[in-house]
Amino acid sequence: MTIFYVASSRIPSERAYGYAVMKLCEEWGRAGHIVRLVIPDRKHGPQDEAFTYYGLERTFEIEKLPASDLLGAGTMLSRFRFLFDIAGYALSLRRFRFSPDAVVFTRDYVLSLVLPKKNLFIEIHTVPRGKFLLRRALARARGIIAISAGVQNALVKLGIDKQKILVAHDGVDLGAFSAAKRDKEVWREFGIDPSRKIVLYTGHFYEWKGADTLAKAVPSLPKDVHVVLMGGIDEELAQFRKEYSGEHISILSHQPKTRIPLFVKSADVLVLPNSAKAEISRSHASPLKLFEYMASEVPIVASNVPSLREILTDEAAFFFDPDDEASLANTIGGVLEKGQTASKKAHFAYTQVHGYTWASRAGSIAAFLRAHVVL
Repeated sequence: MTIFYVASSRIPSERAYGYAVMKLCEEWGRAGHIVRLVIPDRKHGPQDEAFTYYGLERTFEIEKLPASDLLGAGTMLSRFRFLFDIAGYALSLRRFRFSPDAVVFTRDYVLSLVLPKKNLFIEIHTVPRGKFLLRRALARARGIIAISAGVQNALVKLGIDKQKILVAHDGVDLGAFSAAKRDKEVWREFGIDPSRKIVLYTGHFYEWKGADTLAKAVPSLPKDVHVVLMGGIDEELAQFRKEYSGEHISILSHQPKTRIPLFVKSADVLVLPNSAKAEISRSHASPLKLFEYMASEVPIVASNVPSLREILTDEAAFFFDPDDEASLANTIGGVLEKGQTASKKAHFAYTQVHGYTWASRAGSIAAFLRAHVVL
């Protein structure tokens, strides 16, 4: 099968988006499909070669199309900059020659409005409030990949036939986690005493991700605990460092994807603090970090929201009341006191994550594509 994966954002990127796109393409290529990743030629952001940046195999081709990058140059009038950039890239896509019988796959539903519709498939990660363009895009698609059952339910409410939708959660590279060693000495490079209990959050600091709830919980945690928030960039990183500081918390910038398994496996507790205030977090999300946490065999503390409950059970994690720093602090304290119970739950999570590898995700999506394509 020939697959054109069309993306609109810069790749490589510090955002999880870039890795997820690249990893799916890599696994399709490994499985023998002919894959071409089509992306805009952005001038800002990481300039590393994409395969090297993510540590992935060259099992597919990358083609860059002409595109402006006003959004990358600054944030003033960001909506205007975004619309200008996306419109210019859409024009490049209109001129691009897609193989007539190939699958065209994208997770950018706005772009799908200008892509060939014969074998068009769209991956959806959340359902926005404004649904006019989304409805038009979905009507053009041969099939839809929902990142979670919550997204699938929202699409069905819009009138989409459930048979047209495949639920495919994000995944994890188990090989990368098997190769990584647990080494608490790694925290010394950030000036953190490795003898302390390390409570780690990885990812960006957007409000809906709930990283602020963990930061606010720090004063209520035992004094031998050190909280690490790892993954912020640009304004979000500067803002968090301004608002939250102290001897019991470290706010670290985005780290190379290839080092994440080491950091995650070298923590004592891993936190998924998703907020319940936003629909994307409460019902739609399928965080990459969730599966990485499960692969680490480190105890997980998670916000009690439906999106995380799709994957995690009481046998696999400890839960706290979302957006409640007191509940989070109490739960973390309890985990640190329940060493044997915590270890059992961490191991159970590890056994469960074997059903969520990138290879299995790529395989299930490929089977769905093959079942719905028009020859």
